Amino acid sequence: MNTPLRVSRGYANQVKYAVLMPAFFFVFIFIYAPFSFREWFEIGGKSWSFHLLMLTLIMIGVLALTRLVFSFLYKYIPFKWWHYVVWCFGEVFVTSLFFALYMSLFYLKRGGMPYFSALSYCFRLTLMTMIYPYLTAILLRIISNKDADIEAAGKAPEEGLVKFYDEHKRLKLTIDPSAILYVSADANYIKIHYLESDRVRVYQLRNSMKSFEADARKHGLVRCHRSYYVNPRHIKVLSRGKDGIIYTEFTRDGLERIPVSKQYYDQLADML
Repeated sequence: MNTPLRVSRGYANQVKYAVLMPAFFFVFIFIYAPFSFREWFEIGGKSWSFHLLMLTLIMIGVLALTRLVFSFLYKYIPFKWWHYVVWCFGEVFVTSLFFALYMSLFYLKRGGMPYFSALSYCFRLTLMTMIYPYLTAILLRIISNKDADIEAAGKAPEEGLVKFYDEHKRLKLTIDPSAILYVSADANYIKIHYLESDRVRVYQLRNSMKSFEADARKHGLVRCHRSYYVNPRHIKVLSRGKDGIIYTEFTRDGLERIPVSKQYYDQLADML
């Protein structure tokens, strides 16, 4: 649950949740009418099916908004799986808030209903109904991530790995390019900053940045400064500091900011 969440970026990939979840809610309630739904929603002179349709439209609106916010935050925040589970629970709760408001307003015509009484019922109804599609969606996403990992592992022959040699052409380090955070120059040495078992490691060897240029381009690393190559996969955003210099901010906390030269800014910004 503490592993990074990987979903498709962009709001278009999240819209399906605002359609499929309410569709499941409508069909499930219409067929089974759990928790005495028909009795509770024979209110205001309207049939229970009318109220079911209205609740479904409310859910569509809530999920369209919450998924818009999620797609925006996902670009800048390294979500973990437990964050996503909490987010889904929050969507259920927010939906219940609006359901309860709708329900209490309609009960005004019949003497009124306390909002929190309506909230208690609506939260139980929403949670126990929507737990099935949410769990299914989470499990499918986990399976998708695992399949991608297995496929990537199967496509990781030697030529797919980055090989670092010292100045005497001796192989010193072989690593998956996706694990590299950035490569920095330090006098006559280069330092490879990379992830291993979810921890940041640094490997230093004697060589020049010039010797690494072709391999960096081949494996998707981008030069952002005469002393740095960075991996765009791990960059959250480019921001301007108080000194007027543009820096990279990584998705992982605790990493130093890397300066970005003007001549490399446009190329790097286009990749984010």
